[in-house]
Amino acid sequence: MNCQQHHITELFKQYAGLQQNSLSRPDTAQQHAANRFFKRLLDRFHRETDVSVLLRALPDPYFPLGMLEQTIFADVVGMRFFINKRRWDLGPILSQELVEWTEAFLMIRQDIQTLFDPNTITCIPVDGTRHSLPSGQWCNLCGVCCQIGGVPPDPPTGVVYPDHWFGFLAGETLENQQLCPFLFQYFGEPRFFCAIHNIKPVSCRVFDREDCRQRLEDRGLHGN
Repeated sequence: MNCQQHHITELFKQYAGLQQNSLSRPDTAQQHAANRFFKRLLDRFHRETDVSVLLRALPDPYFPLGMLEQTIFADVVGMRFFINKRRWDLGPILSQELVEWTEAFLMIRQDIQTLFDPNTITCIPVDGTRHSLPSGQWCNLCGVCCQIGGVPPDPPTGVVYPDHWFGFLAGETLENQQLCPFLFQYFGEPRFFCAIHNIKPVSCRVFDREDCRQRLEDRGLHGN
């Protein structure tokens, strides 16, 4: 199969669907299928540095495949216009955005490991083990509140962020940011969590149940 006949959006969604199923319900045949589509996706990239970051980031059990499906690779249907993410002229742009997201993800993963305590920085240790996510709370970890272009990068008292986090949080680093780069996914399941939950910006900490309800009512920019 010539992968060039398929749009980057189609290749990403095919891989993302299979990989999420494989992560949430481990199965050898499912993983083999995901690997085949992963290779087809990688074949669209020709720079060795791009392939390297994609190889390290996309299979990670915390990489937000499902959320990128809902934002970067989802059609835009709101705001009185429509953008088809399978347009061929958007292919190079979407490919570059995917590389930028994988680079940001890997940088944040490294920061968590080297600059903070990876066992306490968020609601679960991000060590590749299936630790239980919090339950019995109003937040159902849908991640919609983090489909944002940026927030004021105001750390809580006593916390010092790396300089490059300010651009990530404020939405000034990644092109066309539609999602907080600190949002991680839990092993392919439709559950998403803040990678820096215990030291997240003050503006995020004050987000409450009523804000959540309003945010869910206001969503509708993206289609499938």
